[in-house]
Amino acid sequence: MKKIISSIMILFVLLVGCGSNTESNADGTNDETTTLTVWVMGSDDHWKTYHDDLIERFEQENKNIEVEVDYIPWAEGENKLVTAATNNRLPDVTTIAGRWTPQLVAMEAVEPLDSYFDEAFQESFVEGAWNTTQYQGSTWGLPIGFTTTGLFYRTDWLEDAGFNSPPTTWEEFVDVAKAFTAEDRYGFGLVGSNGMETTMFWAPFLWSNGGELLNDDLTEATFNSPEGVEALEFYTDLLLTHKVAPEGSINYGRGDSQDLFVSGAVGMTTVGPWFPKTLAQQAPEMEYSIAPYPVKKESANLGTADHIIMSKQSENKETAWTFMEFFTNEENDMKWAEYQGFIPYHKANLENDPRKDDPEFKVFFDVAPDAVVYPTMPEWPQIDQAIADAIQESLTGTKTPQQALDDAAEKVNLLLAK
Repeated sequence: MKKIISSIMILFVLLVGCGSNTESNADGTNDETTTLTVWVMGSDDHWKTYHDDLIERFEQENKNIEVEVDYIPWAEGENKLVTAATNNRLPDVTTIAGRWTPQLVAMEAVEPLDSYFDEAFQESFVEGAWNTTQYQGSTWGLPIGFTTTGLFYRTDWLEDAGFNSPPTTWEEFVDVAKAFTAEDRYGFGLVGSNGMETTMFWAPFLWSNGGELLNDDLTEATFNSPEGVEALEFYTDLLLTHKVAPEGSINYGRGDSQDLFVSGAVGMTTVGPWFPKTLAQQAPEMEYSIAPYPVKKESANLGTADHIIMSKQSENKETAWTFMEFFTNEENDMKWAEYQGFIPYHKANLENDPRKDDPEFKVFFDVAPDAVVYPTMPEWPQIDQAIADAIQESLTGTKTPQQALDDAAEKVNLLLAK
C-alpha cells in the first residue's frame, strides 16, 4: 500500500512539474508568462497602428506579460460588451466609450479601481476627464481619448460677408449663418438624426442657456425646462425658420456635417480637435478658424472621454492594472493626443502641450478645464436616445419643442423611477 501511495505522489510531482511554465533563474525570479486579454474599441488601420505599437512597447518593458488584443468596430462595441458581460466572457481589460461604462458597472462586470492608486495619481488627471469615470462614489475606469469641441468656421466667407470676428452670441450666430447661406451653400451643418450625435450637437446650446439635462441627484429630467425649450426652439429655427441648414439635416450625423464643411457646402460646424488633421489632408487650401460655442447666458462646451476598464472576472487583476497604468501614463497620453488629435488628459501635458498656442488647437485647450460632461449613470444611453428623438421630432415639425421635450422627460422620469 505504501508503495502505491509513494508512486502516486511521485507521479503527481512529475505532472505538476511538466505542466508549469516556470523556470527558476539564478536570482530567484522566474520566466512564467501571463497572458492578458485586451479589447480595443476601433478597428481601422489608423487606430490599429497606434495600439499595436503601444502593446509592443508594453511587452518590451514587461517581458513576462503577453497581450492578446482584439479590435472591435465601434458600431458593434456596446452590444458585444453587454453580451460578453452577461455571459462572463469579458477580456481582462477593454477600452470603452465613457457613456457605456455605468451600464457595465450596473451589471457588476467592472472592477472598481480606487484601491489601485493614491491621491497623487488621481490628481494628475484633468478634472473633467477624471469625473467621467466616477459613479456612486467609486472609480470605474481611467480616462482615455479626452476631447472637447469647438465651432469651425470659414474665415474667407466671414470676411466676404463683412464680419470682423466669429459669432460669440446666439444672435450673432444666426446673423453669420444667414450671411453664409446662398443658392449652393448653407451656414451651419446641423445634425438631426435620432442618435447620440444629435444630443451632442444640441447639449452645448442647452448648457449655454443655463439649462441642465437632469437635476443634481440624477432623479428627474430637467431638459424640458424653459431654458431647454428655448434652446430647442433656437436649434429648430436654424432649420425650419432661418433655413441656414441643409434640408436633409434631420438625417445627418456628425460625419455628414464634417463632410459638408470639407466640401464647402456649409460654412460652420462643431467638431473636436481631430478635425484639423482631416482638413489638412482633404482641403489643404481651405481658409478656416475655430472659436468657442456661441453663448446665450454662459460659456459651455461638451467634454467627452473614453475609458479603459478592468473586468471584475479577470484572474489577472494586478497584471491588468500594470497594463492600464502604462496605457494611460503621461508619455502615452501625449503620444495618443498628438497621433489622434485629442486633448491630453494629464494636467501636466495639458499645460505643456505646444499645440495650446496653435490657433488650430488653442480653443480646445482653453475650454478643457471647465468642459461639461454627461451624467455618469447606467440609464444614460436610453436618456440620450429619448433626447435625440425629441430633437428630431421638433426638427421635423411633428411636435413643438415644448411637446417633444415634455414627452421625452416623461419617458426619462419613468425610467429613473424604476
